[in-house]
Amino acid sequence: MSVTLQHPPALRCRDISTITLTATGSPVTVTGRIAGPEGAPAILVLGGISFGRDVTDTVDGKGWWRQQAGPGKALDTNRHRILSFDFIGADIHPFPTTQDQARAILALADAADIRDLAIVGSSYGGMIGLALAALAPERVRQLVIISAADRASEMARAWRSIQRDTVELALRLGDGRAGLDLARRLALTTYRTPAEFEARFADPDPDSRDAGGVTGYLTENGQRYADRTDPRRFLALSRSMDEHRVDVATIPCPVSWVAVLEDRLVPVEQIADAASRTPDGRLTTISSLFGHDAFLKEDAVISNTLDGIFGS
Repeated sequence: MSVTLQHPPALRCRDISTITLTATGSPVTVTGRIAGPEGAPAILVLGGISFGRDVTDTVDGKGWWRQQAGPGKALDTNRHRILSFDFIGADIHPFPTTQDQARAILALADAADIRDLAIVGSSYGGMIGLALAALAPERVRQLVIISAADRASEMARAWRSIQRDTVELALRLGDGRAGLDLARRLALTTYRTPAEFEARFADPDPDSRDAGGVTGYLTENGQRYADRTDPRRFLALSRSMDEHRVDVATIPCPVSWVAVLEDRLVPVEQIADAASRTPDGRLTTISSLFGHDAFLKEDAVISNTLDGIFGS
């Protein structure tokens, strides 16, 4: 384990890394981060495939879940240690399973001397949280699963298959970045809702960030994603989501399921079914114009949900 960063006293934060072996015996480097006081209860925080260890704000930049994790937030780094993780991507051929990701996290937790933890997982991170709890139930105190289920829905698999075909075709033509740009644009139409797009883009304020309309929004975000993501990493994580399977009946810890009524990627009916098969499961439903992205946009609702679980 290596400690490489210095941060303000308000947020004690350190980077960690370790080596673990894949199922085939190949070594993989695993990297993550711990924010919070030594000895405090640990909470593993996992997000969608675009996110990694930068959960909380640091001197190096803003955290992707800064609304929820940090000093005085619902996931309070004054009282908890927040463990985060950079997903394994194309390191495992043909792709890492959610169980592979779980094993990598366990190796990281061992390196940090964390014996047990709670997990908050959203989207792909929720899939991994379920896999970890099924793989090592003795290590998991509690699960909060937001917009994820025990398997991928068939409609989500259909959308992602088109995205992968687009990237793979572009790679064969020698421009994987362009294919990833297009795949991301398609993905954005599945994360949000038709109602949000209609409200934002039908008649945007010419001085607003949405002045370029829906095509401008998709173009900007697709290009930005392609600038920072390797196409092969995207393909690996996309396949990992599609092949995700967990028997939730084997998870003994309390599981708080959060479903968004407007989520088209992970339908509320699918999450409700998984919750009904969880020995100690509880389902909360919320409504959001942001659909699958509600965990990133509905700050107050998500904060209240987490505070009800982890608050003092």
